[in-house]
Amino acid sequence: MPDGSLPGLWEHISTARWFAGKGRGGRLIAAGLFDAVDPDAPCPVHHGLARVRHDDGGRDVYQLLLSERHGPDGPPGICPAPGGGRLCDAAEDEAALAHWARALLDTTAGPTSGADWRVEHMVAFPSRVRAAHRLSGEQSNTTVVAEGDGDQAVMIKVFRRLEPGENLDITTCAALNRAGVDAVPTVFAAVRADVDVPGFRDGPTDLAMATGRFPDAADGWRLICSRAAQGRDVSAEMTELGAALGRVHAAMAGRFGTGLLDGDGTAERMTRELDDAIILAPALAPHRGPLVAIFDELRGRSLPVHRVHGDFHLGQTLSTPDGWRIIDFEGEPLRPAAERRSLDSPWRDVAGMTRSLSYASSEAPGPAEAGRREWLERARTAFLAGYGHRDDAVLLAYEANKAVYETVYETLNRPGWVGIPLGATTAMCSGAGALLPDTAERKDR
Repeated sequence: MPDGSLPGLWEHISTARWFAGKGRGGRLIAAGLFDAVDPDAPCPVHHGLARVRHDDGGRDVYQLLLSERHGPDGPPGICPAPGGGRLCDAAEDEAALAHWARALLDTTAGPTSGADWRVEHMVAFPSRVRAAHRLSGEQSNTTVVAEGDGDQAVMIKVFRRLEPGENLDITTCAALNRAGVDAVPTVFAAVRADVDVPGFRDGPTDLAMATGRFPDAADGWRLICSRAAQGRDVSAEMTELGAALGRVHAAMAGRFGTGLLDGDGTAERMTRELDDAIILAPALAPHRGPLVAIFDELRGRSLPVHRVHGDFHLGQTLSTPDGWRIIDFEGEPLRPAAERRSLDSPWRDVAGMTRSLSYASSEAPGPAEAGRREWLERARTAFLAGYGHRDDAVLLAYEANKAVYETVYETLNRPGWVGIPLGATTAMCSGAGALLPDTAERKDR
């Protein structure tokens, strides 16, 4: 894949929703295209790379998905194609997407590969792709829905800001598929290439993944918020979700191994994160002593660890007629890739869900705070019962650590919402558990 100039590409990259470098300045230092996935298609689609250098010295590699057009049909061009014609945003070119998806998922033609990239087929898609379109509402990645016969469909997620090595979502879901866990998406295929990503020079980097779509699925966040707003008890749903997470955790431990985490070091890390947070969110300062005491309960312990979800909340769940499904195993996006691949405490995931329930309970009927507290406590208790075991001191430490993070996030991004995590922090420090403040706001967590 030659690196060369593609005029006009920087404007497209720097204004795209998936570009993570907004506010950092920067420039395009190199760009190039892989061989087309299906060069004989009427509008071939190329995976490409764009190397960006930011004003702060950081460097990122972004993946492009560009369709090649030589006539009047299709979307407007982004830049000239090296061999003539124009390159378009393939995510907006549905005819091109259909050919591209069909070529990626077709196992009858043998291995799919180009000079620089290749597709690993894990499960055969039992249909021929008929149509494809980009899923709206995307942020850091781009998801294409490829439709087959009847209600058969796959979701092809194109990773935009490339990270070195294997993608956690692919490796985790594929391993859980092999373990027979039905609570996660089925991985049909993965697209990989030998890419020189900063900090990684050994092995392929994942470019995209194709997974099954769950029919008649309801977004877990919207569903539970709706039930909370109506004051409807969700104990049955939360018991089932806790059990689903427990099964996933057990399979992760079996597939990826286990270890032990030093409780003293974990308490010290959480305290350092608190001190850093107080600088950005001074409202946490009065709670420092009680929070440190909560973290210190981890001292002297050895905490079991294994592979975890890493960013578990209601927005990462789907409610289906066949039960709860858990998605997006890439981990917390702001943490480094190497850190997200490391083993971690399962209580991080459990705390992520209990804190998410705290946000959802802000939708409960008001103004009486007691109603929201009661709803949250029932939901929380049911989730923990479904999970099957609990360690209140460890869970409280992880909940407090998560609330500290949330307080900083809301202070910097949504000051009107800071009452939710700050009120929960106040309740934890007073020994009342993860309760709600008076604020009745909403967040997609």
